Formats: sequence, structure tokens, C-alpha cells
Amino acid sequence: MERLYALGVSCIEFVQDWFEGSEGYFKLVNHVSNPHHMTEILFPLLSIVDSVFAAQLLLCMAFGGWLNAVMKWWLLEDRPYWWVRETSFYDGIHRPRLRQYPQTCETGPGSPSGHTATASALLVLFLMWAEHFMNDRKFRLWWWKYVGYTVFVVGLGSVMLARMYVATHFPHQCILGALIGSFMAPALCLYVSDPCIWQWGGRAGTEGGALIRRHALAAGIATVIAVLTYYGLVACGCDPQYTIKLAFRWCETPEDIHVSTTPLYALVESTAYLLGWALTVTPAVARYRHNSKDRSILISIFATSLVLYGYKHVKDNICTSNTLQYYAVHYALCFFKPMLLLRAVPAIAMWPFTKSKND
Repeated sequence: MERLYALGVSCIEFVQDWFEGSEGYFKLVNHVSNPHHMTEILFPLLSIVDSVFAAQLLLCMAFGGWLNAVMKWWLLEDRPYWWVRETSFYDGIHRPRLRQYPQTCETGPGSPSGHTATASALLVLFLMWAEHFMNDRKFRLWWWKYVGYTVFVVGLGSVMLARMYVATHFPHQCILGALIGSFMAPALCLYVSDPCIWQWGGRAGTEGGALIRRHALAAGIATVIAVLTYYGLVACGCDPQYTIKLAFRWCETPEDIHVSTTPLYALVESTAYLLGWALTVTPAVARYRHNSKDRSILISIFATSLVLYGYKHVKDNICTSNTLQYYAVHYALCFFKPMLLLRAVPAIAMWPFTKSKND
């Protein structure tokens, strides 16, 4: 691994030197591909116009966040900005000095790259949605796939370069993240969300009660795996939080360290989303999507804005001195968000039309 890390450091030095002066672009790419922005910004926006696509996105982000956090603890790999300072590989050799940026100081283990996995999953989802849209509307635009795949390659390549530019991931960690996201998104849509939403397999006429119980059980198993992974590391004499100490030791500006980059935070958030998704997503989500003519977009926007404002107010006032209380409130917020945005808000937006029909 030392030789692989050293090769990765050489690649990062090349990227930082070759793209010197592109800090603004890579800062924007890192910001846009942040997994937290997918659930806090993109998911609410998509829920207004397409509840099915929003449900698919949330499932991919939640499961991907859980898998990413658990794999980080399984693999326990370093990040470039602290490994290059800690290693004895460069004893007697000129030690490289990687430049740090405000987005460098992430605290969890390095592999796989969560930003890259998020970007690849999101881009694959958009390609799948575009293909569905073209087929559904019977558009015959032969060139759209060339544009779509070009956007995929350029977008994913930019995210991988951005993660290396800020010295927070080695190249092989970015490649692993890209592979995970690319395979995870279609698998979750084809085998989990779509059979539930579209009632595949002879489940027509039901709300999929058995599927809800199965998905809730799967969310519970994911939580158990995360807990066992944490305490398994403790039992083996390894502190699961040791990377946080490395981050504070070698980060040039400790003010740039955020709790949202820790695996524990990601697991609390992702397991809450998984359970909320399991109890929320039924065939009713598809009905909201296809009854768009009987749904007020203005009411959806207003109701979604109220929900997000309330969430921001609660998050800004969470007590951070009590760790258990902090994570409990955060878990509750993530748990209820799918219910509010995928079921409550669409129902409110359709209520005036339902009332007029009944009259």
C-alpha cells in the first residue's frame, strides 16, 4: 500500500501543478458533488416535479452513504494530506508537500471516495431518466446519448480530478467510488425501488405491505451491520475515530473540519433515510407523479419551502454539547423528511383538485 500511496501522491502533485489556477472550478465541483447537498437541496427540488425520480435519488444517496461509511471502516485507508506527513516511506528522500484547501480536511478514512460515488450514481440516474423520458415521449433524437455520455465522462472526470486536486483522495479511491456508484444506481432502481413503486411481480392492487416490511427489515439490518462494524473495530483494539485525530493533527486550518465528514454522522443520516424511505415509498408515489395535472406546483413549492425552513431552524438550534441528543435529533429529522416530501407535500398539493372533483 505504501508504494500505491506514493504513486497516488505523485499523481496528486501532477494534478495540483498542471491545473494550478483552477482552484475556483474545482472548489465548485467539490461543492456540487457533496453528498449532503444531494439530500438537502437536490432531493427536495426533484420531489416537487417528479416524486418517483426523487425517491430513486434518495434511495441511491441513502444506501450509497451507508455503504461508503461502512466500507471506509472496513478498508481503513489513509487520505493523502495526512499520509504524506505520517509515513516513513520518504525517510531520506525529499518529502512531497501537498497543497491544502478549505475542502481538504475530511475526517473519515479515505476509501472509497463518497463524492465520486455520489457523482457517478447521480449521472447514471440522469441518463436512465433521460432514456425513459425519450422513450415515453417517443422522441427520436439520435444524438442525445452522445451528449449524455459526454456529460457523464466530463462530469465524473471533473469530480475525480477535484478530489485529487484538494488532496483528500488517492486516485485508486476515486476509481473505486466511481465503480460503486455506477453499478449501485441501476441495481437499486431495477431491483428495489421500481418493483415497489410500479408494482412489478403481480402486486397490482396492493400498497405493497410485504415490501414495506421487507424494506424496513433491510434498513434495520443495515443499522445492525453499522453498529457491529463500529464495535468490531473497538473489540480488535482499533479506534474507529482515529482518523479524526489525524485530521486535526495535519490540517493546516482546523476550522475547516466539519462533523458531517465523519463516518458516524454519515451512518446516522443514511440509516435514518433508509428507514424513512422504506416506510414511505409505495405505489402512491407513482400516483403523485402521474397526477401532475391534478397537483398545484405552487402549493408544492410553498409547502416544500416551509418544510425546509423548519428543518433549517431545528438544525441550527440542535444542542451540540450533548452528542447523544445531537445525533438523535438529526436521526429524527432525516427519518421524517421522506414522509413529508414524498407523501405529505404531494397530498397537500393535490387536495384542492380532489375537493373540486368530489364536489
